[in-house]
Amino acid sequence: MKNEKKGLFSLMSRIDGMSNQFTKTDWKIVQFMKNSPQEFLAGSAQNLATKINVSDASIVRFAQKVGFSGLSELKYTLQNELDKESTIISHNAYTLLMQDYNILTEALFKMIKPDHIDILRKQMLKAKRIYIVGLDQNRNVAELATNKFTLLGMDVQAITTRDALKFRASLATHEELFLIITFSGNRHSLAEALGEIIQNDSFIALISNYEKSICSAYADIVFLIPKTSSLENNDTITREIFILMLFDVIFLNFLNEDKKSLEMFQKIAPFAQKSRMEDE
Repeated sequence: MKNEKKGLFSLMSRIDGMSNQFTKTDWKIVQFMKNSPQEFLAGSAQNLATKINVSDASIVRFAQKVGFSGLSELKYTLQNELDKESTIISHNAYTLLMQDYNILTEALFKMIKPDHIDILRKQMLKAKRIYIVGLDQNRNVAELATNKFTLLGMDVQAITTRDALKFRASLATHEELFLIITFSGNRHSLAEALGEIIQNDSFIALISNYEKSICSAYADIVFLIPKTSSLENNDTITREIFILMLFDVIFLNFLNEDKKSLEMFQKIAPFAQKSRMEDE
């Protein structure tokens, strides 16, 4: 209702400017228009007269008094102005969301430490096998990241269930690397698995919202992603996007710093081959 009232800017300005000419009947019509514009648009003169408790003729006379040929023209103008305001409101909402995304993106890149990216690349290249762990809501992003890094010719597997993590943790070796995705870093079951992994001397990299958590205590390196809780569009923003952006930074580091990874990527990635053909 608040936005509907706000939408009647031009038409209501005209009506307010003529307020000293209105009768009590006119005011009843004005109030109905302001409070229930959609009902006003949907009703015929007869229906509106019944709802407002005035005569049909009063509705038509009011429309003519405020400068229209009749009720139809008044309703047409009202509809156009409501549509225009709705577009403005939507645009403003999109703009705020875009601003929030920009804030988070900037925060992410400020949090990224180039030396940590280099360390992770070197450890991943040394590892015989890499596990990207994403449980619950992080399952999809773990699978996407796994698919991405297999394009570099590495043995990368996604772990998306607790049972699979527990099993792999019990068999972990010093030749394996675990890249863990957890927003809070405070899942006790996850921390227990990490405790077993670290006892087997596997390298652990953690992606989290928090630098200090029960899980980060087991990590060799922690990558931070920005928190969304303080932003107006918190419920709208997909946090996994920023994890994928971090993975893009790590992936780019491989392409820039490791020749074999770049060659493998160009050899087996269909879209990389297409890009090369377009460049030629």
